[in-house]
Amino acid sequence: MCGIAGYVGPRSAAPILLDSLQRLEYRGYDSCGIAVQDGSHVFVRRSVSSIAEFREEVLGAAPVGTLGIAHTRWATHGRADLANAHPLVSCDGSILVVHNGALENAFELRDRLISQGHRFTSETDSETIPHLLEQSLAEGRSMDEAIARLPEQLVGSYAIVALHAGGPELFVVRSGSPLVVGVGDGEYFPASDIPSFLPYAQRVVYLHENEPFAVGRSGLRRLSAPGTRASAAASTPLPQPVSLNVESVSKGSFEHYMIKEIMEQVAAIARLTDAPPPSLADAAELMRTASSIKFVGAGTSYHAGLFGQFLMGTLLHTDSEACVSSEFEFRASTLRPGSVVVAMSQSGETADTLQAVRFARDRGARVVGLVNSEGSSLTRAADVVIPLRSGPELSVAATKSYTSQLVALSLLVEHLSEDPKGVARTILQARDSLYELTSDSARSYMASLATSLSRHHHLLLIGRGGNYVTALEAALKIKEVAGLASQAFPGGEMKHGPLALVSEGSPVILFYDHSQIARAELAASELGTRGATIYTVGPQPLRSSTLHIRVNDAGVATPIAQIVPMQLLAYELAKLRQLDPDHPKNLAKSVTVL
Repeated sequence: MCGIAGYVGPRSAAPILLDSLQRLEYRGYDSCGIAVQDGSHVFVRRSVSSIAEFREEVLGAAPVGTLGIAHTRWATHGRADLANAHPLVSCDGSILVVHNGALENAFELRDRLISQGHRFTSETDSETIPHLLEQSLAEGRSMDEAIARLPEQLVGSYAIVALHAGGPELFVVRSGSPLVVGVGDGEYFPASDIPSFLPYAQRVVYLHENEPFAVGRSGLRRLSAPGTRASAAASTPLPQPVSLNVESVSKGSFEHYMIKEIMEQVAAIARLTDAPPPSLADAAELMRTASSIKFVGAGTSYHAGLFGQFLMGTLLHTDSEACVSSEFEFRASTLRPGSVVVAMSQSGETADTLQAVRFARDRGARVVGLVNSEGSSLTRAADVVIPLRSGPELSVAATKSYTSQLVALSLLVEHLSEDPKGVARTILQARDSLYELTSDSARSYMASLATSLSRHHHLLLIGRGGNYVTALEAALKIKEVAGLASQAFPGGEMKHGPLALVSEGSPVILFYDHSQIARAELAASELGTRGATIYTVGPQPLRSSTLHIRVNDAGVATPIAQIVPMQLLAYELAKLRQLDPDHPKNLAKSVTVL
């Protein structure tokens, strides 16, 4: 969601911070801002324009200061306007703060601070932070002490970088929201995510929760609240090497990140199948003796959880349940010691999923994490981590991370199956189908389907079993990326309500594998008699297919391949509708607030 960037070092901060903001653009934003210190003066500029326009505006005006902070805001508290853009400032202008997260006690803090004479100029929860710090200073505390007090004052999630005018350091603290510090040669880069500083630093410090630090040219300095001493165990975390490179987070020759990431799926899946993570065996051992198994995820990751539930029932004859992360608190009471929760998140920072993990922990459950981002909160919270290895995913819409999740779940079931060779064979069949499904001819074919669907305002998608999972994920991709209202239903449910939506010319996409062809024919006939236009995705066309997308059968792993044409369809529809497929309306990549 919101993006944070900071810089401390010998170079001019403004160009580096603006470059960092552009690299954080994928997180989604509706405003941006920057603060650069030059001596005792702090230059501040905010905007609701694009980062590209903001860059031109700032570079012509910013001083050559070597310390600064910057921010992209995705509105949650307060409108998307200039008044609510970060950095946010204390009454006297000496403290500037950028924040990502959501403060649950913001109204209570705001009322108290106003009663103490502070003046608020925004609608944000974030503005309470500079005023809290200012109040601490007014009460005689140092800036170090004021920052160290924040974890006991704030309730909710936060990643904070603060600047105190005239000082040589930035101040950082996090809880529930991501914040790391890039480490270069005598320069440091506090940031929401690693891609922001990749051109400048190849080492990173992963900050622990509720551990405040000052960041200066000499490194990180731990801060302690008054009257406390840092324990020996609470040492400053050491820098770790970054496995990403600049090329991996660039578009290369592609027009958008989304199409680049769709085309990278063959290589991403091969990284899992050619060298399966050793942790799969550890996860399988936990699940083999589990008293209950829950799959937890949000959005696309929830659909991956449904696929996991499908595999467990179909291949292992084992009961399990897929849960939406934000609803998991209502199912957590069924957990016991011995339960296993498989938590899935591309970023490893999804707030709903992390909250579900806390519920699971409170009930004594063990946690397996399927994560694509190294060093993320979920990797630290899980007992066993299965890395997805799909590489950076910068388009808001998940593509390669989804198919990697499906493959990782299939590999996990392979470890649990009495017929592991049979499961492995289906995975490889699905993977091999992707060569054809990501070809130039496949993309052209999906562009022609997009043209025929672009005039419609509603789309139905239907499937059974694992193919229903594909229908759900395809509907999500099309609605989020192309803005086309899309609904998915199980094939057997049409007569129980959804058939009322079908009229002459209604487009319906039907998913099936070889075992379901007879049922698919009946469903297509039923829909056709109501005037529906039938588009089919399966191993062979149906009698009533208007347009068919051939996806070779891969048994239970067929959904791994089936979704790829639908990702291409969503992408091509977005382009036809003149939408940005990388940055869908109102959405952000990493949902770090509840």
